[in-house]
Amino acid sequence: MPAAKAIVGGQIIDGTGAEPIRNGLVLIDGERIAYVGREDARRIPPGAVRIDAAGASVLPGLMDAHVHISLNAPSDLVADLTGRSIGRIAFDVAANLRDTVAAGVTTIRTVSDVAHLDIAARDAIRRGVAVGPRIVPCGKGLTTTGGHGQLLPCWLCMSHGEISDVVDGVDAVRKAVRRQIQAGAHWIKVFQTGGVIDPEGRIDAEEFTPSEFDAAVETAHIAGLPVAVHAHNRPGILRSIRAGCRSIEHGMHFDEECAAEAAQRGAYYVPTLTVMDRIIRHGAQAGLPAYMIDNVRQRTSKHHEYVKAAFDAGVGIACGTDAGSLLTPHGSAGREVVHFVDCGLTPVQAIATATRTTARMLKIDEETGSLEAGKRADIIVVDGDAVANPRALEVASNMRQVLVNGRVVAERGRIVNGI
Repeated sequence: MPAAKAIVGGQIIDGTGAEPIRNGLVLIDGERIAYVGREDARRIPPGAVRIDAAGASVLPGLMDAHVHISLNAPSDLVADLTGRSIGRIAFDVAANLRDTVAAGVTTIRTVSDVAHLDIAARDAIRRGVAVGPRIVPCGKGLTTTGGHGQLLPCWLCMSHGEISDVVDGVDAVRKAVRRQIQAGAHWIKVFQTGGVIDPEGRIDAEEFTPSEFDAAVETAHIAGLPVAVHAHNRPGILRSIRAGCRSIEHGMHFDEECAAEAAQRGAYYVPTLTVMDRIIRHGAQAGLPAYMIDNVRQRTSKHHEYVKAAFDAGVGIACGTDAGSLLTPHGSAGREVVHFVDCGLTPVQAIATATRTTARMLKIDEETGSLEAGKRADIIVVDGDAVANPRALEVASNMRQVLVNGRVVAERGRIVNGI
């Protein structure tokens, strides 16, 4: 039986939205948290391994609910996919998982990946033959012929496969959902609108017909799986919420009516602010087409306003960065926390959004997402005061320790208990 661990002397930000606890103590017994509160030497069992958190903040591990673990944050998505064999992509996935957890991200949801490598990675981590965050996989997202999720030219799809399952018609949609379930997906991802990378205004278009869309959601729900929907425009967002989808991804036009519907029906909003910021800041230098950058820049101000309005309306905002997609590195959840603060959330609210609220969306909040006795010991110890300076969460080298299931897996941005 491994020795108990005691994280002592740090500022505890427990992820519930409560005020921080100064000079705190977190006790870990095996894989779970045994105590969270004020430092009290009498509570520390003899022989416990002490982790010194003086001058640091102690938080639940961050979560990123919008990750493409098989992509490498390129400026050209097609070149990234076609320039690598499946074997190389598999090794890149292993590296991306290590980078993710080393940056303090202890849970991810994947939202469309090559060859179901996200599901294979989940299983490898569970078996102890790979190191990384816990993974809640979607498998391949569903898109239509020529839809947002179809990245490769049609003449390459037949030989290379796609990052998405390209389907048309109600029966094909139902079968595609079942393929993801058969492969081991825990969620179903649907691309329902165009996106910022699409030319000629496709961000304002929808993809699946109402009957196709309803078939996807119904088939997922019959199997007990929630649905995540890539939806930017208002009609696509409202259709998704009213159909009972659990999360809206990106949602650059998530206006007041969308927020009211989402709050009433319990839908979550994953705005992926980080990828939008990366496109604006680095897109021109990276050679992105001007229309992509303009698509984002024209909408960003309102996008930020919609996030704060939705939060104030009681919508569950969840943390997702689009890591792996355009110019967005793996392990970027700390950046998303900073963007939530930029939108008007307090640092404590932003941290709770990236931990407990995201865990609730993923339906794993009884196991992880906050520092509470009985929960999994997914914990990060971060240099400095993460409330006064949330930007500390952006830097992997600030992570003194990253624990998953009570095991220290990374220190200062480096894996220490790898495979």
